[in-house]
Amino acid sequence: MKKRFSILTVIVSVLVAVILTFNVTFVVMNVQHNKEINGLLAKNDYLSTLMTVEQVIKENYLGDVDDEELKHAVIRGYLSGIGDKYSQYMTASEYDEYLEEFRGNAVGIGVNVLYENLTKTMEVIEVYANSPAEKSGILVGDFIVGVDGTRVSEADYYDVLDLIKGEKGTSVTITVSRAGVESDLVCVRDDVEVKTVKYRVYSKDPTIGIIRISSFAADTPKDFKAAVEELKTNGCTKFIFDVRNNGGGELNSIVTTLDYLLPSGKLAYIRYASGKETSYDSNAAFLDASVAVLVNENTASAAELFAAALRDYAKEGKYDATLVGDQSTYGKGVFQSMFLLPDGSAFKFTTGRYDPPCGVNYDGVGVIPDNIVELSEEAQKIGYYKLTDDTDNQLAVAAQVLASK
Repeated sequence: MKKRFSILTVIVSVLVAVILTFNVTFVVMNVQHNKEINGLLAKNDYLSTLMTVEQVIKENYLGDVDDEELKHAVIRGYLSGIGDKYSQYMTASEYDEYLEEFRGNAVGIGVNVLYENLTKTMEVIEVYANSPAEKSGILVGDFIVGVDGTRVSEADYYDVLDLIKGEKGTSVTITVSRAGVESDLVCVRDDVEVKTVKYRVYSKDPTIGIIRISSFAADTPKDFKAAVEELKTNGCTKFIFDVRNNGGGELNSIVTTLDYLLPSGKLAYIRYASGKETSYDSNAAFLDASVAVLVNENTASAAELFAAALRDYAKEGKYDATLVGDQSTYGKGVFQSMFLLPDGSAFKFTTGRYDPPCGVNYDGVGVIPDNIVELSEEAQKIGYYKLTDDTDNQLAVAAQVLASK
């Protein structure tokens, strides 16, 4: 049943810990007869305005107001109003999903897809091992054209994702097109282990190992180290770290990964809006190998810190690393902090910046590669996620750099 809901109650639930000092029980009082509340509202014009909006709606709105939807909308609106493009609000369920994905676990069918907005096509570019998708017969290269009877071409991308998602143990019918022939495949949603690290031996030079890092999550440092050790066992003595299209991740994950790679020294400086400063250090142990780092305009945040730290150590002669890629990376040198609300929902906003070892922040500028190589027109047509050793010209340059060492 839908209920009418006080907008002021929503605002207080978000702001009480930061800017309001009175008891939240004031919301049940009559504003007209409470001088203390009137004084507070006079000092907070936006709250007074919202009270007016609320009163007008309560007296004139024909329909009902869903209290939960209103709460979410007001919080999102507040975050939008502060002008921070990196702020985000998550409902309790969305926050739980976020935590599971960060830990490397998620409930779903276990595919990565490439969505083309103009043609509204959804191509499967990866199927996770032992996933519901693999068990049902979905293959890389299939096009998902329908979900439980809803055509992908007639729906919004995020609506399609919502249809694919669901509770563990429930089933979803995925309609795939393979070589022009459509078929319905039933997937039973289950826990899916999400791997952020993938590795292989370079096909054109067995001494070079390639490690792609899609994001920096909780298990990334462990998986990254295991990948390096496995490649070394296979005879690799040089490495290409591919962080193209890596949007970043968690700070502890990135510094732990860097600590494994780099010798003793500073890894990053953390400077908060409050004025507090801290830093992270690397110990003396390090990976003694020549490396190249692939970056592009979608390499962002913690992934940029990863590239910048290797670059800075290389410039000081403390490590053998070369950056290869587009004109510059994304340029996000700030970080966000997450705050948990009493109802299990959470929100984040920018609370500081992290500087690389050299101390020069790259926010709004990006990290400039040592070797600037744009992805060829042919490669762009193919698409990053479908490139091979024969079609990836940026990878070829990185390999050439290592071959000359």
